[in-house]
Amino acid sequence: MACSTITSERIDDAPLLIYWLLQMHVDKIIDAAVRPPHGNRQGLSYGQLAVVFIAYVLSKCNHFLSPVHDWVLARRESLSHALGQPIRDTDFTDDRLADLLDAVGAEGVGEQIEVPMGDYLIRAYALPTDTARIDTTTVSVYHQPKDEESMLDFGHSKDHRPDLRQFKEVLGTLDPAGIPLYTATVGGECADDPLYLPAWRQMVQIVGHPDFLVVGDCKLASLENRAQIHRERGFYLAPLALTGTAPDDLRRWVLNPPASLVDLYLPGVEKPVGRGCEVSQPRTWTDPATGLGVAWDERVLVLRSDELAASQQRGLSERLARAEHELHRSKPQADATLDSLTIQSQAILKRHRVGDELQVTWTPHTEQVKRYLKRGRHGPTSPFEWVTTTHWQLTVERRAEVIEAFNCLAGWRLFVTNAPTSRLDLKGAVACYREEWQPERGFHRLKGGVLAVRPLFLRSDQRIRGLLLILGISLRALTLLEFVARRSLASQPEPLRGLYPGNPKRATARPTAERLLQAFDGITLYRLGDNVSVSYQVSPLSELQHRILNLLGIPGTVYSSLGEPLLASP
Repeated sequence: MACSTITSERIDDAPLLIYWLLQMHVDKIIDAAVRPPHGNRQGLSYGQLAVVFIAYVLSKCNHFLSPVHDWVLARRESLSHALGQPIRDTDFTDDRLADLLDAVGAEGVGEQIEVPMGDYLIRAYALPTDTARIDTTTVSVYHQPKDEESMLDFGHSKDHRPDLRQFKEVLGTLDPAGIPLYTATVGGECADDPLYLPAWRQMVQIVGHPDFLVVGDCKLASLENRAQIHRERGFYLAPLALTGTAPDDLRRWVLNPPASLVDLYLPGVEKPVGRGCEVSQPRTWTDPATGLGVAWDERVLVLRSDELAASQQRGLSERLARAEHELHRSKPQADATLDSLTIQSQAILKRHRVGDELQVTWTPHTEQVKRYLKRGRHGPTSPFEWVTTTHWQLTVERRAEVIEAFNCLAGWRLFVTNAPTSRLDLKGAVACYREEWQPERGFHRLKGGVLAVRPLFLRSDQRIRGLLLILGISLRALTLLEFVARRSLASQPEPLRGLYPGNPKRATARPTAERLLQAFDGITLYRLGDNVSVSYQVSPLSELQHRILNLLGIPGTVYSSLGEPLLASP
């Protein structure tokens, strides 16, 4: 009599993720962009490898190559069924995954993947293309590359680790969900300003037209970037860096507004968040390569944020108090001089950034003290000498006029845009720039969240670029999933409940993708049978899981069909 056995596979959110990635055409787009593997290489294509690898990254929050093989073999039945292709023992070895990273990290391949993928996602999911954003960040690593041409280099570190090598990551996203359209991995020594224009041009290629508003930080607002975007019929919004004539312009327009100040409101907020006005300024720029000039009228928005003003004023007050406390605690050495004390106090002022607001004065007080040259009781004829001693008196004064000027200018910034008022008025510009958290959230996921790129053990620049491209696709899948779920919930009367452990009644209409995927933890595929017959059974889905699948437009058969006969494993 045959002995029946029961085995199980913990599948969790893997079938959902593979279905989602196949719907995004990740496999087809990658296979069309990269050269096929060697003719003797059997098994899955690069696109199919990428789909399962990305599902692993999103499910396990881990991008390391070595654990993927065991993870796949532990759930080969369900992954083969979800992928529609048998998975071999050798498909997910380190060598195969390294070949995948080399293939997608090759020069020019990233653009061949991102352009058709972005174009498809915009059309398939009806993504709005009115506003896009571009931002950059640095990723510090402990590598010591042997190749002098490596992109891992020293530069200005946004991680506050100037002692470490780094590379830079560029991210271009679409509002309102921050769905990435463009990613690029460049050398750590590169300046930020020249990175924005190539990113914008590729986003124009993906969207299909330049008639969208691109929003960025002050590096986007370089005169060349603004002139080129305007010349190529695009629109921009960015804050001006306080360099050149900008500080004087800001002071002049704050003290003597060029137009009547109006209260600024955010959508759905009754209380004003600040005040502002605008002034039109003529701009010119000459292309150094061609000698051709660009001239246009630019709107300069003079805006004050009440919250930022209060924060800056509070910050200055706290820095002044800390600097004064540290100055008064400093005790001059016996051999101190005016120069040494000045250097010491200036270092304290610089550390607390109050060099203009505090006036520090050291005043010497000299006295002569009689010192006898012999021990014992001294008489009128005992030998002595006069010793000169110096005591230093510290005086710290606050420069009231400087502090008053700082408080007056606190919260004010200059923004520039070439968008007409009919498209972007003053209040709309405030609300638009308040959404700059979107690319920052993407960077958070890439640097410290579910897709954390560190620690990074890869050494080859090509493989690092390939991994970052894979993580960029993973970020697209994550943000797109979140966008679709929230858009579906917005059209339904009932919010989503049951996502928060320990608080099943807590509801939300804006769930995160991480919590949506976490809701599928524990789903298991059971295999019952012997050498003669085999049957499969899947853990029944809960009401919450069924609703999430409905929100995403994913059929329940993604899980229920796993109970049907699966593809034969090799």
